[in-house]
Amino acid sequence: MATNEEAMNEEAMNDGAVNDGAMLIDDDAVVAMHYRLLNGFGELIDGSQGELPLVYMHNTNALLPALERELTGRRAGEALQVTVYPEDGYGYSDETLIQEWPMEQIRQHVGQAPLFEGMRLKALGKEDKSRLVTVVEIGEDSVRIDGNHPLAGQVLYFEITVVQVRPPTRTEREQGYATAVNG
Repeated sequence: MATNEEAMNEEAMNDGAVNDGAMLIDDDAVVAMHYRLLNGFGELIDGSQGELPLVYMHNTNALLPALERELTGRRAGEALQVTVYPEDGYGYSDETLIQEWPMEQIRQHVGQAPLFEGMRLKALGKEDKSRLVTVVEIGEDSVRIDGNHPLAGQVLYFEITVVQVRPPTRTEREQGYATAVNG
């Protein structure tokens, strides 16, 4: 009779989750990585250090295309630094996406919840497509919102260490995204 660990290993192998330490990052590979994201001033914006690694399926639009390009062909254990300029990241800020909305309209959306600068709201745009907007200024009778991505216009510096590269499980392949480090 197999132990629980042996059964789990056999199930993972049958499901396509064999971890070949030499596997290269390529289409549909599941990648676990630690990262630090800094802005152009060297300020930390986000990161995974001290936490679980970020896990994604390569070439499924889970990351910025410029970042995926730099990760292609890498292996577990490799470290790299990637600079992403606005045109390859979240674009440049579009001033037409910064608008004043009447406070009454905002209150219909959020009720009496407290509003604060930096708050993210979901707004309906053209053709009922939702878009996240950021509250940037609160006045007596109006609220200024910004529909740009919060990182629009910024140069982004990524420091990455690839932790693991493995094939996707059958389930991950069917759903089109990775679920966990070990599948």
